[in-house]
Amino acid sequence: FITGGIDAGAPDSATVKGSLESCAIHHLPHDVLDGASLARRFPGFRLPSDMVAVHQPDAGFLLPERCIVAHAAAARRLGAELHTGERVLEWRNDDNGVSVKTDRAAYRANKMIVTAGAWMRTLLPELTDLAVPERQVLIWTQPLRPERFELGAFPVFNMEVPEGRFYGFPVYGVPGFKIGKYHHRREQADPDRMDRECHPEDEAVVRAGIRRYFPDADGPTLAMKSCLFTNSPDEHFILDFHPGCPQVAVASACSGHGFKFCSVVGEIMADLILDGGTRFDIDMFRLSRFSSLGRGG
Repeated sequence: FITGGIDAGAPDSATVKGSLESCAIHHLPHDVLDGASLARRFPGFRLPSDMVAVHQPDAGFLLPERCIVAHAAAARRLGAELHTGERVLEWRNDDNGVSVKTDRAAYRANKMIVTAGAWMRTLLPELTDLAVPERQVLIWTQPLRPERFELGAFPVFNMEVPEGRFYGFPVYGVPGFKIGKYHHRREQADPDRMDRECHPEDEAVVRAGIRRYFPDADGPTLAMKSCLFTNSPDEHFILDFHPGCPQVAVASACSGHGFKFCSVVGEIMADLILDGGTRFDIDMFRLSRFSSLGRGG
């Protein structure tokens, strides 16, 4: 869905500077708004006078479930064999390839791609410090002025403010204005043991941002959900070969902003594992940028 997008913050913030740099490099249409101009165009926002917003009219959001179904169907049409509901217990490499043991079967292959998300460092202890799962919480509220947050009247947004970085979406699919805060309460999490319940202190973290920057959305809470981000130290992707196993490629630590890139990341990983390289410039995503590959296990 094309909704337009807002990247907001202080003029010298990483969010604003990064957005403007991307617009310049990729020749993306955009304009820069002050707080008053932003409120006139999108009345749901209340941006402080010392901040600006980069508006990209062509931005929007994806529906992940539909995307996953479409990708899986396309893979099947091309001959892929999908195995779901299997837990990987271990993997090993040798001179002839790799072996994978799950709770249902054992597999052999010449090469392997690992995209295990929050379980990355469970399968690759070398990445213990480089792919860190973090508990996140999202909240849906009933807007006091619903018309200001409807699809078509409100854009997706990412804003860097003194309280942290908030992101959100117009009302779509399920009732309510959806908003979250990057790094929420800075809780590292074990994906198999994390607290998936949401608590008043979780709500308070996000409510602080709603009340200050989206007061017309500060109605009753309709829902809260927890999830996981897997963060790298610099919050950029890891796209590379395993440091000790050249027949294994790794994609992870998308740091909460990876899904929209899944098509191109898939192409890159296929290039790496089939051809040994890719036409895309992925130098900034190589493991070599880190001084250490983590403490490991």
